[in-house]
Amino acid sequence: MLRILGYALWLVASGLQSAIGFRMWTRRLYRDYPLFFTYTINQLVRSLVLFYFYRLGIRDVYRDAYAGWEALDAVLKFGVICELFAHVFRRYAGIKEVGSILLRWASVILLLIAVIVAVSTSGSDSDRFLAGLFAMERSVELVQGGLLFLLFVLSSCLGLQWEQPTLGIGLGFGAVTSVNLAAFTLRAQLGMASDDILSLISSAGYDCAVLVWLVALYARKPVHQFNQHIPSWDVESWNRALLELLRR
Repeated sequence: MLRILGYALWLVASGLQSAIGFRMWTRRLYRDYPLFFTYTINQLVRSLVLFYFYRLGIRDVYRDAYAGWEALDAVLKFGVICELFAHVFRRYAGIKEVGSILLRWASVILLLIAVIVAVSTSGSDSDRFLAGLFAMERSVELVQGGLLFLLFVLSSCLGLQWEQPTLGIGLGFGAVTSVNLAAFTLRAQLGMASDDILSLISSAGYDCAVLVWLVALYARKPVHQFNQHIPSWDVESWNRALLELLRR
C-alpha cells in the first residue's frame, strides 16, 4: 500500500510539473524566471529517470544518480532564491545591492551552521553513504530555509510588493523546505526503519509545493503587498541614501 501511494505521489508531481513547464512556456514566463524554469525541467527529467532506475531495481545506479541530482538541485534552488530576491527588490537598486551583500553573508553563516549540524549528527544508519547523504540534504535545506526566512522578513518589514508568481514560488519552497527539514531530522534519529513513511511525507510535501506553484502561475491577481511597517517615503529615502553611499 505504501509503495503504491509513493508511486502515485511521484507521478502526480511529474504531471503537475509538466503543467507548470507548459504554462511558463506558453506565457513566456521563462524569460522572467529562467532559473525556476530550469529547475522545473530538471525536476521533471529527474523524476522520470529516477523512477525508471527504481523500477528496474538497480540500487547502485539509482543511489549514484540520486546523489548527483541532489547536488544539482541544491545549486538550482539557491539560484531560484537569488532570482526571487532580485524580483522583490528590483525597484530599489540601493536596497538590492545592500541586500545582496547581506544575502551572501547570511549564506556563509547559515552554511557554517549547517556544517556544524551535519558533523554533530549522530544517526543510527549502518550505511555511511546514506548517513552522509541525508546529513548533506538536511544542511542544504537548513541554509535554504534560512535564506527564504530572511527574504520574507525583509520584504515584510519594508512592505514590498510581490508579483503573484514570485510569492507562489517563495511560499512553495518555504513549505517543502519545512517539511524536508522535519523529515530529515526525524530520519537522523529514527534510522532506516523510518524510510518508507518519511519518504511519503517528503513526497506529499513536495506535491503540495508544486501545486502552490501551479496555482500561483495561473492566478489572476497580479501582485501581493505585505502590510507596510515603514512608510513608503522612508523606503524611497533609504534607497536613495544607500545609492549615494555605494557610489562613494
